[in-house]
Amino acid sequence: MKKTVGVVSLISGALLLMIPRFILPVCEYAGYQPMHCSDTARAEYIVGALLIVAGAGAFVFRHAAAPLIAAVTAFLLSSAAYVAPNIYGYCRSAKMPCNYGTVPAVRFVAVLTAVIMIIATVHLIRKRTKARSS
Repeated sequence: MKKTVGVVSLISGALLLMIPRFILPVCEYAGYQPMHCSDTARAEYIVGALLIVAGAGAFVFRHAAAPLIAAVTAFLLSSAAYVAPNIYGYCRSAKMPCNYGTVPAVRFVAVLTAVIMIIATVHLIRKRTKARSS
């Protein structure tokens, strides 16, 4: 499960870094003037970078609780990635690329990461309690 937490966090972080700029760019990078979605993209960059750090931490740190801490951190960060568009805003026009592309893609990655991290957290907690009771 240590590898799963690390790999999923690294991939999710990389996707959150690339989606708003390259894969499904926000309005600013699609030829429009900077708008609220540009602020959301910057917030997603920060969350993506922190997810990469959490994923690397799952691999680097040798402490037994490192994967559990990384999984909980990744869950919290993916929750932040999900709500960031509502906090920082995005274009409400259905014709804008952030509305039909960036925000749904970011939320999909965030939800998928959160679900995987919940499963990983439950598994890691069960494993720790089982090892303590033995």
